[in-house]
Amino acid sequence: MKIIHTADLHLDSSLSRHLGDERAKERRNELLVTFQKMVKYAADEDVSAIIIAGDLFDTRRISATARNAVVTTVQDHPDITFYYLRGNHDAGSFIDDVVKKFGALPDNLLLFGDEWKTYELSNGEESVTITGAELSADNNMQLVSSLVLDQNKMNIVTLHGQEVYSALKKDAEVIPIKDYRNRGIDYMALGHIHSPSIEKLDSRGVYSYSGCLEGRGFDECGPRGFNMLTITRNETGVQKLEVEFIPFASRVLHEIRVDVSECDTSDDAVKKIRDEVQERTVISDDLLRVLLVGEVPVEADIDADYIKKNLDNDYYLVQVKDKTKTFVDFAGFAGDMTLKGEFVRMIQEEQTSGNLTDAEAAEIIKTGIMLLAGEEVLK
Repeated sequence: MKIIHTADLHLDSSLSRHLGDERAKERRNELLVTFQKMVKYAADEDVSAIIIAGDLFDTRRISATARNAVVTTVQDHPDITFYYLRGNHDAGSFIDDVVKKFGALPDNLLLFGDEWKTYELSNGEESVTITGAELSADNNMQLVSSLVLDQNKMNIVTLHGQEVYSALKKDAEVIPIKDYRNRGIDYMALGHIHSPSIEKLDSRGVYSYSGCLEGRGFDECGPRGFNMLTITRNETGVQKLEVEFIPFASRVLHEIRVDVSECDTSDDAVKKIRDEVQERTVISDDLLRVLLVGEVPVEADIDADYIKKNLDNDYYLVQVKDKTKTFVDFAGFAGDMTLKGEFVRMIQEEQTSGNLTDAEAAEIIKTGIMLLAGEEVLK
């Protein structure tokens, strides 16, 4: 038996933070298409069920396009059971809208509530129980004590919230992991954290965040996808569960730090960036953020906008952020009998006297040298 664990799809995200209106709309549609492709992949792989561990949508107001795409995809795959546990972003009217438009939810779309709900899933050879509850400030403190599982069964528990060691107060998005140990759980399918991870729960089971299906911002860099759970039964009848993360995003976001300390010009920096990107699996469909770091001589020509322009056509989206510090070689200007040298020495005196910080002095000198480019020698 195969089961997919996914979460945090955040369909209908605005995506306007990094993208213009046209590309934001394109990416919104790509998120929907990736969901549809995942379901097709599930059908091709003979997957029995898909667990959506919260935040299927991003906002309270859901577009007709997103609603219809999800419902149609579920309806078109009746052999797959969809277990939908709503997360903190799923407070909208999706369920009501579906019932209003289609008369009822698809038979293969099953929901959870604010108390534990358990479903039995079997393919004739393997069988599992899938138990879940939607966290709120009113129920999260007593859910653990009310969880009762059959220790002789393969048990999957799904929740949406932040893993913590223990809960000290009411918090709708907190999961006290230690309290779920030794309760007969084989796999905890979690949502809310967008980075994929698989961790040991106890001697029997594991807990996992599948992460988001598509990265939407540069806080979601790296491979994104879903977990494939494969349940088999050995010759003695004992069931075994294996978990594999499947990268599946149509585009990957990358953030790289490039030290440009030894670069004299922006073109030098572009070359170094290309060399470093080439060593990574960054392709033209991906989104790339470059952080320029290091100490750059005050007279160096490092222009982030120019560098971005050189890279723009290589990737779907490029951002270049200048995080460098300006290095001023005061000794090098000591005998420089130009306006520039005199200016640097004057700022150095202000810095030495405590009227300017190192950072302020460096920035003023950098701006001043640009303005004094081509100055005459003092006589």
